[in-house]
Amino acid sequence: MPYAASTDPVERRKMAADGLRVLIEGNRRFVDGDMLVHSVSPAMRIQHLQVQEPIAVVLGCVDSRVPPEVVLDQGVGDILTVRTAGQALSGVALGSLEFGVRALGVPLMVVLGHTNCGAVLAAIEGENITGYLGELIGEVAVRLVDLVGDDPVKATGGNLQATVDTLRALGSLEYEGHDAYVVGVLYDMASGKITVEDDAGLLSD
Repeated sequence: MPYAASTDPVERRKMAADGLRVLIEGNRRFVDGDMLVHSVSPAMRIQHLQVQEPIAVVLGCVDSRVPPEVVLDQGVGDILTVRTAGQALSGVALGSLEFGVRALGVPLMVVLGHTNCGAVLAAIEGENITGYLGELIGEVAVRLVDLVGDDPVKATGGNLQATVDTLRALGSLEYEGHDAYVVGVLYDMASGKITVEDDAGLLSD
């Protein structure tokens, strides 16, 4: 999909809204089992050498059952994906997200949460996990303190919204003074469907 960074606020909003709709439609194809063929020709590989043109930066979970490119039916170069356990923002994740927004000018950032998230479950159960994984789980647990109790359904949504809110408050996810639109979508592992939980006002047009 053609894409070029823009500093025009109206155009950036339209690009973000269009990008979100493309991802929603891609998920519909995934659910229906009618996915596109994402073959890459030699000519396309040469084109990809020249420029990156993703329509969205996607922060997803490392869960092998929720690959963003697959569940959103996108191909090579369509989305810039960052994956961490429970959509944690520790370590290099923020720098990678900033690259998509600040270096490439992508106006849309999607936080892709999912049901049955092991990181969220570990966080609400208070498991004592050591190492760097423990740091990630600890970050998720901090988000959920006094928010959802031990309800895994509320915890999933709570973690998703807290991540969206944190990213919006950073102040560093901008391109030449224009903030990226941060939205939150929830993937249901049973049905395969995504639900837009927070569209940043993009779908109200």
